[in-house]
Amino acid sequence: MKPFNQNEINLSKYVAQWVVDTKYEDLSAKVIDYTTTFAVDHFGVVLAGTQKTSSNIIFETCKLWASTQGKCTLVGHKEVNSAPFAALINGTTGHALELDDDHREGTQHPGVAVIPAAFALAEQLGKSGKDFILAAALGYEIMIRLGEAHMGKSYLRGFHPTGTCGTIGAAVAAGKLLGLDVGQMTSAIGLAASQSAGLLTFRSNGAWNKRLHAGQAAMSGVICAELASRDFRGPSESLLSPEGWLQAFAYNDEFDLNFVVDRLGEKWDLLENSIKVHACCRFAGPIVDATLETVFRENILPEHVESVTIAMAKYPLTRSLIEPLERKLNPTSVVDAQFSAPFAAAVSIVKRRAFVEEYSETGIRDPEVLAMARKVKWEVDPEAERLWPKRYPCQVTITLKDGRTATSRVEWPKGDPENAVTDEEVRVKFMTLATPVLGEAGATRSYKAARGIVSAANMRELSASLTPR
Repeated sequence: MKPFNQNEINLSKYVAQWVVDTKYEDLSAKVIDYTTTFAVDHFGVVLAGTQKTSSNIIFETCKLWASTQGKCTLVGHKEVNSAPFAALINGTTGHALELDDDHREGTQHPGVAVIPAAFALAEQLGKSGKDFILAAALGYEIMIRLGEAHMGKSYLRGFHPTGTCGTIGAAVAAGKLLGLDVGQMTSAIGLAASQSAGLLTFRSNGAWNKRLHAGQAAMSGVICAELASRDFRGPSESLLSPEGWLQAFAYNDEFDLNFVVDRLGEKWDLLENSIKVHACCRFAGPIVDATLETVFRENILPEHVESVTIAMAKYPLTRSLIEPLERKLNPTSVVDAQFSAPFAAAVSIVKRRAFVEEYSETGIRDPEVLAMARKVKWEVDPEAERLWPKRYPCQVTITLKDGRTATSRVEWPKGDPENAVTDEEVRVKFMTLATPVLGEAGATRSYKAARGIVSAANMRELSASLTPR
């Protein structure tokens, strides 16, 4: 595409034109492979997420509203529902474990907003695996770039970018599958921008609205794209104007348009997306990595530890991981623990891992972990502060009772492209999460179907493998 000229073209139409014009053949092998991996990872996380109470509530609620016309798969369930409610259920469920993929500079979780929308529409329309991958890749790219444009500062206004950016990313994916023209796609983006929502108020009591942000974004994206396909009129410019989306969610009116338009279609920012390996907030993940590195290298046992010091960027600490302090030291909910720096370090020392069981209702009340959490201190690392959110470095120093200290610094947390998970690690994660729901044979079938998604003539070939037999 020609470079964006703010004086000649509106941003919404510019983005819509790119989405409409981009074909599967325009995707590189790397973009296809990465998007496929994100889909595999997503479906495994959703399967495991069905075990959570919040997921059961959203499932049972939407079951009351199920349409007789609906035939879209609810991952991990035998029941089906309409496309909007399937997107709502699968998106909310996928965000329950804090194990879904994440983009560091976009400071968001694109998979749980984009993939449920694309999956529901691809099923409804009988689309192929290639159609699904193209739509998902486009949704990821636009969602991520919009998040990057706020330079990690939208959080400072109290917004959760998974919700605010996710609605537009989901609408792009859904609209691509519906075959919207440029005018319709512009409307879909505009309608979705008006539906953007997501407040960080879950921190007040470990609430589940953060999980709902993902599902709500996926559902709204489907609805907005469907409306636009019937020529429901949306704004002609919704992203860049005094009343537009970029301005509305910007902290101190700060945003960088170049993140959205620079080399769009040439440089794919989705290639910088990360696969999570720890069941906690992405900001806490580097704490786990650095702590585990030290624990295993020095063979440190809990009884050896006098104190622990975490050094990282200011925002993750002060706005996410240590306030309110008493609930971070003694979590009253799984969400409290998922967003706790002291708990992340403590569970890594005591349990030597930080996965689903460690962040369960039982795991967060382990007395040995809670006692260790009270030994954790923290400080702002100026270098990490300078780099955030482009990078999430973290240093952990463990002081032992014999006076020695052991330190590890993580520049690239596990799962980042610079410290990527292997295909085998993705498979093991999927099998670990899916087996309790589908059984080992079912999980194996599901993994193979998801990994081979680009070969599917119809997305229902995958759907059948994602539900219990």
